[in-house]
Amino acid sequence: MALKPKYRSKGSTRPKIPTASMGDIAFLIIIFFMTTSVFSRDKGLKIVLPEKGEEVKIKQENMVTVRVSPDGKVLIDDKIVTIPEVRQLVEEKIVANPKLSFGIKVSRRAPYRVMIEVYDQLQLAYRELNLEKEQRISLVPVKEGEG
Repeated sequence: MALKPKYRSKGSTRPKIPTASMGDIAFLIIIFFMTTSVFSRDKGLKIVLPEKGEEVKIKQENMVTVRVSPDGKVLIDDKIVTIPEVRQLVEEKIVANPKLSFGIKVSRRAPYRVMIEVYDQLQLAYRELNLEKEQRISLVPVKEGEG
């Protein structure tokens, strides 16, 4: 035996919620959030690039190339080092020669993550020595035949 609600009379229908304007309301809410939202446009590394054709000659003894191989190995002066060792080695080299410049040369097939970690370690080395404003870090372009 089914129980019937007491409030219903024989000819009454169930109350309905009007949904005719729901689409309009949803559209207005979408427009509101699209116009008031702020999207961050800062992506990638913040590096100031020199103007095209602007080259600075650096003596070979003042240049250290940090290479990242296709398999993600880091080489400083053709010696394989781990990511944590990069900062310590770079600090030692800067103390020995404050005029050093570091060029990061990354293979096209190398993991992007490794290049970022190497760049961060170089920046940390300068920061540890309080030489943040004197950073000499550059990204060396890879020629077509290389990596």
